[in-house]
Amino acid sequence: MARHALTPAHIAARVTAGIFGAYAFTWGFAAAGVAALTGLGVAYHDAEMGVLMLAFLVFLGLFLWSFAAARIARVWAVLAGGAALLFPAAWAIQRAILS
Repeated sequence: MARHALTPAHIAARVTAGIFGAYAFTWGFAAAGVAALTGLGVAYHDAEMGVLMLAFLVFLGLFLWSFAAARIARVWAVLAGGAALLFPAAWAIQRAILS
């Protein structure tokens, strides 16, 4: 694997992915997880607490992975794609629970 120089743009892309991309993915994960567990009959506050504890680990893993991955394009694809899928999934689950 060839080593590339760390340019300011490269570092900014990694930091932005690590903070904002991982946050968006984790937010979607938490919303979908709480909605799914609530829909399965788990008490809301129990579902919220359990998923938020897990979400902390998910965020940490994604944050660290955004710096360790070889290609930043793959990082952005996973984080943005995951967030784009998890937000509508959470919304759909919530709509199904409320109807």
